[in-house]
Amino acid sequence: ARESPFRSLLKDPDGDKLGRFVPPMGKGDHAWVATPLPAAAFSDREQKCLAQGIYFEARGESLEGQAAVAQVILNRVRNPSFPGTICGVVSFACDGIRDRVRSPRHWQAAQDIAMAVTAGKIWFDSVGSSTHYHAVYVRPRWARTMERRARIGLHVFYRTYGGGWS
Repeated sequence: ARESPFRSLLKDPDGDKLGRFVPPMGKGDHAWVATPLPAAAFSDREQKCLAQGIYFEARGESLEGQAAVAQVILNRVRNPSFPGTICGVVSFACDGIRDRVRSPRHWQAAQDIAMAVTAGKIWFDSVGSSTHYHAVYVRPRWARTMERRARIGLHVFYRTYGGGWS
Protein backbone atom coordinates (compact mmCIF):
# COMPACT_ATOMS: atom_id res chain seq x y z
CA ALA A 1 0.00 0.00 0.00
CA ARG A 2 1.17 3.50 -0.77
CA GLU A 3 -0.20 4.92 2.49
CA SER A 4 -1.58 3.62 5.75
CA PRO A 5 -5.32 3.01 6.04
CA PHE A 6 -5.55 5.80 8.63
CA ARG A 7 -3.86 8.39 6.41
CA SER A 8 -6.22 7.52 3.55
CA LEU A 9 -9.21 8.29 5.82
CA LEU A 10 -7.93 11.80 6.43
CA LYS A 11 -8.09 12.98 2.84
CA ASP A 12 -10.57 15.73 2.22
CA PRO A 13 -12.71 15.03 -0.88
CA ASP A 14 -11.72 18.50 -2.16
CA GLY A 15 -7.99 17.90 -1.79
CA ASP A 16 -5.69 16.72 0.93
CA LYS A 17 -6.41 19.31 3.63
CA LEU A 18 -7.11 18.39 7.22
CA GLY A 19 -10.24 19.95 8.70
CA ARG A 20 -10.92 21.02 12.25
CA PHE A 21 -13.36 18.65 13.88
CA VAL A 22 -16.05 19.82 16.31
CA PRO A 23 -17.12 16.85 18.45
CA PRO A 24 -20.82 16.16 18.88
CA MET A 25 -22.36 17.00 22.24
CA GLY A 26 -23.70 13.84 23.81
CA LYS A 27 -26.16 13.74 26.68
CA GLY A 28 -24.40 15.01 29.79
CA ASP A 29 -21.26 16.09 27.93
CA HIS A 30 -19.64 19.32 29.00
CA ALA A 31 -19.98 22.36 26.73
CA TRP A 32 -16.23 22.73 26.20
CA VAL A 33 -16.17 19.41 24.31
CA ALA A 34 -17.64 21.21 21.27
CA THR A 35 -14.58 23.49 21.05
CA PRO A 36 -12.47 22.83 17.96
CA LEU A 37 -8.84 22.04 18.63
CA PRO A 38 -6.34 24.79 17.90
CA ALA A 39 -4.76 24.56 14.45
CA ALA A 40 -1.41 23.91 16.15
CA ALA A 41 -2.75 20.49 17.24
CA PHE A 42 -1.94 19.32 13.70
CA SER A 43 1.71 20.41 13.91
CA ASP A 44 4.43 17.76 13.80
CA ARG A 45 5.46 18.52 17.39
CA GLU A 46 1.95 18.26 18.82
CA GLN A 47 1.18 15.11 16.82
CA LYS A 48 4.41 13.53 18.08
CA CYS A 49 3.37 14.29 21.68
CA LEU A 50 -0.04 12.73 21.07
CA ALA A 51 1.53 9.65 19.47
CA GLN A 52 3.85 9.35 22.47
CA GLY A 53 0.87 9.56 24.81
CA ILE A 54 -0.88 6.80 22.91
CA TYR A 55 2.24 4.65 22.58
CA PHE A 56 3.40 4.87 26.19
CA GLU A 57 -0.07 4.72 27.76
CA ALA A 58 -1.93 2.26 25.54
CA ARG A 59 0.18 0.53 22.89
CA GLY A 60 -0.87 -2.92 24.15
CA GLU A 61 -4.55 -2.06 23.76
CA SER A 62 -6.77 -2.56 20.73
CA LEU A 63 -6.86 0.24 18.17
CA GLU A 64 -10.17 1.31 19.73
CA GLY A 65 -8.57 1.46 23.19
CA GLN A 66 -5.66 3.50 21.90
CA ALA A 67 -8.00 5.92 20.12
CA ALA A 68 -10.07 6.33 23.31
CA VAL A 69 -6.92 7.34 25.21
CA ALA A 70 -6.17 9.86 22.44
CA GLN A 71 -9.71 11.23 22.74
CA VAL A 72 -9.19 11.86 26.47
CA ILE A 73 -5.89 13.63 25.80
CA LEU A 74 -7.58 15.87 23.22
CA ASN A 75 -10.53 16.45 25.57
CA ARG A 76 -8.06 17.84 28.07
CA VAL A 77 -6.73 20.22 25.43
CA ARG A 78 -10.31 21.43 24.84
CA ASN A 79 -11.05 21.77 28.57
CA PRO A 80 -10.00 25.21 29.87
CA SER A 81 -8.82 23.68 33.17
CA PHE A 82 -5.97 21.84 31.45
CA PRO A 83 -3.07 23.10 29.32
CA GLY A 84 -4.18 24.23 25.87
CA THR A 85 -1.64 22.11 23.98
CA ILE A 86 -1.20 18.40 23.50
CA CYS A 87 2.42 18.56 24.66
CA GLY A 88 1.28 20.44 27.78
CA VAL A 89 -1.27 17.73 28.56
CA VAL A 90 1.12 14.86 27.78
CA SER A 91 3.87 16.35 29.92
CA PHE A 92 5.75 13.07 30.36
CA ALA A 93 6.25 12.97 26.60
CA CYS A 94 7.88 16.38 26.64
CA ASP A 95 9.81 16.20 29.93
CA GLY A 96 13.21 15.88 28.28
CA ILE A 97 13.66 12.28 29.41
CA ARG A 98 14.04 10.12 26.34
CA ASP A 99 11.54 7.28 26.41
CA ARG A 100 12.43 4.56 23.95
CA VAL A 101 10.15 3.40 21.19
CA ARG A 102 10.95 -0.29 20.86
CA SER A 103 8.23 -1.32 18.44
CA PRO A 104 8.17 0.48 15.07
CA ARG A 105 4.85 -1.19 14.24
CA HIS A 106 3.17 0.11 17.41
CA TRP A 107 4.77 3.53 16.92
CA GLN A 108 3.35 3.80 13.38
CA ALA A 109 -0.08 2.80 14.65
CA ALA A 110 0.13 5.44 17.41
CA GLN A 111 1.02 8.12 14.85
CA ASP A 112 -1.85 7.12 12.58
CA ILE A 113 -4.33 6.99 15.46
CA ALA A 114 -3.14 10.40 16.70
CA MET A 115 -3.89 12.05 13.38
CA ALA A 116 -7.20 10.22 12.89
CA VAL A 117 -8.52 11.22 16.32
CA THR A 118 -7.28 14.81 15.97
CA ALA A 119 -9.02 15.11 12.59
CA GLY A 120 -12.25 13.68 14.04
CA LYS A 121 -12.23 10.52 11.97
CA ILE A 122 -12.57 8.55 15.22
CA TRP A 123 -14.87 9.67 18.04
CA PHE A 124 -16.47 7.50 20.71
CA ASP A 125 -19.78 8.71 22.10
CA SER A 126 -19.27 6.30 25.01
CA VAL A 127 -16.12 8.19 26.02
CA GLY A 128 -17.64 11.59 25.18
CA SER A 129 -16.16 14.42 27.27
CA SER A 130 -14.15 12.13 29.54
CA THR A 131 -10.97 13.69 30.86
CA HIS A 132 -9.70 10.83 33.00
CA TYR A 133 -8.97 7.15 32.66
CA HIS A 134 -7.12 4.45 34.51
CA ALA A 135 -6.13 0.85 34.00
CA VAL A 136 -8.51 -1.74 35.46
CA TYR A 137 -5.84 -3.07 37.80
CA VAL A 138 -5.63 0.18 39.80
CA ARG A 139 -8.25 1.85 42.00
CA PRO A 140 -7.56 5.59 42.17
CA ARG A 141 -9.43 7.58 44.82
CA TRP A 142 -10.51 10.21 42.31
CA ALA A 143 -12.59 7.64 40.39
CA ARG A 144 -15.28 7.67 43.10
CA THR A 145 -15.82 11.39 42.50
CA MET A 146 -16.45 11.03 38.77
CA GLU A 147 -18.98 9.45 36.44
CA ARG A 148 -17.80 6.20 34.90
CA ARG A 149 -18.45 6.34 31.15
CA ALA A 150 -16.94 3.30 29.50
CA ARG A 151 -14.52 0.46 29.71
CA ILE A 152 -12.52 -0.21 26.59
CA GLY A 153 -9.93 -2.94 26.89
CA LEU A 154 -7.99 -2.44 30.10
CA HIS A 155 -8.91 1.23 30.54
CA VAL A 156 -11.91 2.76 32.32
CA PHE A 157 -12.96 6.28 31.24
CA TYR A 158 -14.53 9.01 33.41
CA ARG A 159 -15.96 12.49 33.18
CA THR A 160 -16.72 14.89 35.99
CA TYR A 161 -20.24 15.24 37.36
CA GLY A 162 -22.48 18.24 36.93
CA GLY A 163 -20.71 20.20 34.24
CA GLY A 164 -17.21 19.53 35.39
CA TRP A 165 -14.52 22.13 35.44
CA SER A 166 -15.22 25.34 33.55
